[in-house]
Amino acid sequence: MATTTTPVTTPLRAEHRQLAPHLDELRAVAASVGAWSGTVTRLHEVVGYMRDHLLSHAGAEEAVLYPAVERAMGAPGAMDTMIADHRDIARRIEKLVDTAAEVGPGPARAEEVEDLRGQLYGLWAILQLHMAKEEEVLLPVLDAALTPADVRHLFDEMSARTRSTARSQ
Repeated sequence: MATTTTPVTTPLRAEHRQLAPHLDELRAVAASVGAWSGTVTRLHEVVGYMRDHLLSHAGAEEAVLYPAVERAMGAPGAMDTMIADHRDIARRIEKLVDTAAEVGPGPARAEEVEDLRGQLYGLWAILQLHMAKEEEVLLPVLDAALTPADVRHLFDEMSARTRSTARSQ
């Protein structure tokens, strides 16, 4: 009879689960862009969340999580591609902010609808891929290398950084 053990990275995985509804909202807003009524409010809410929380979370990953993975792997620089994802995500969020501001309260013209829809789906797709890489590749590395106490400390440090960054914005 095989026993299953709870991954030590459960707190980090739980945080990803908390992000999931916000990512789903990106897709929902993308689908509703053509029917502009109410979309502008949802668009500003989802983009605001991405700017305020998601980018703070990314900064905490870069400062705390990724160095821990590199140490566990014995591979300095191994997280450079993940950091590049973060830069692309931040760039996409800022472009979305700019496009939404250009459209204003709407309704959006057909080309603006298509541009916004593409931006929203593109951001959603890269976020899905990025989180899958963390869940399927990075967190198992930490599960194998760290103790539950190590992960609690890591998670506490990430949470403190996320809160600190969010307050300063």
